[in-house]
Amino acid sequence: MKFLIVDDSLAMQAIIKRSLSKAGYQDNDFQMADDGIQALKVIENWQPDVVITDWHMPNMNGIQLLQEVQKRGLKLKIGLVTTETNPRRILEAKEAGALFVLHKPFELHELQKTIIPIVQGSVESQQLLSNLPANDGKSGYDLQLPNIAALTKVASGFNLRDFTVKPSQSLDINYAYLPYVIVLFTGHDRGITKAMCILDIRAAAILSCAFDEDAVNNIEKLLQDKTLTKFQLKKIRKLMDMVSALFYDPLTQQDLEVKGVHMIPKPFDRLDQLGATSRDKRLDLTIKSERLGEGQVIFMAVAER
Repeated sequence: MKFLIVDDSLAMQAIIKRSLSKAGYQDNDFQMADDGIQALKVIENWQPDVVITDWHMPNMNGIQLLQEVQKRGLKLKIGLVTTETNPRRILEAKEAGALFVLHKPFELHELQKTIIPIVQGSVESQQLLSNLPANDGKSGYDLQLPNIAALTKVASGFNLRDFTVKPSQSLDINYAYLPYVIVLFTGHDRGITKAMCILDIRAAAILSCAFDEDAVNNIEKLLQDKTLTKFQLKKIRKLMDMVSALFYDPLTQQDLEVKGVHMIPKPFDRLDQLGATSRDKRLDLTIKSERLGEGQVIFMAVAER
């Protein structure tokens, strides 16, 4: 992934880059620009994935950069890191396409909490979820979900032997445990999304930190910061790659594949609607470890055919 950091302060450029590196993005590409004019040249020649820009800069400021990018119809993820706090101007920035506005000065974990969900696809995941049907149980299509015995066996294969996996009553989406990690599953043709898994922050913390030497402290920090690093999401992806083989699609007579792993950092109406999926089309679980705590997991079918 390619990051463009736009700020007339070299110190601030370094702070933002260091924060992203600590979140697991040190192996990605970075370029810097001192103002909006330089940034546009870099965008044209380099085509970054994410642009993080200051507001108040000489020659062309951050809001002018946003407006020019929007005018040109460029598909970029752009956010502002700024001293600007005027609510009217913040609204102006968001209307111009800013995905976030973070105020200076800030702590490193605040920057990570704000930017990392954007980098990890929260915008795309909300768009994907918006296109998924809530399964009301009326469809005759009967996707077979993983069962508890098979899930326990997968956990044991990952040396998660102190875990228990138990059924729960159908769970409401509880935003006290944000961010959620959403795993989407598709058929081998990579077409229609057929199932999803919702992990609350506690379950995501347990599954992504269970193998760490200092797992208890790492989980505590993750729950405090409320964000997952790139490496932690990769660990969840690796586990879910094995879980995908536990689904069975009667139409294709095959299992499923992981389509993507995304974070949902804030309340989202469409997620509530998906959470109302019929009990016959979902599996609600509690995963628990005496050492690491417990969290909630929901598997559900989302395809109607």
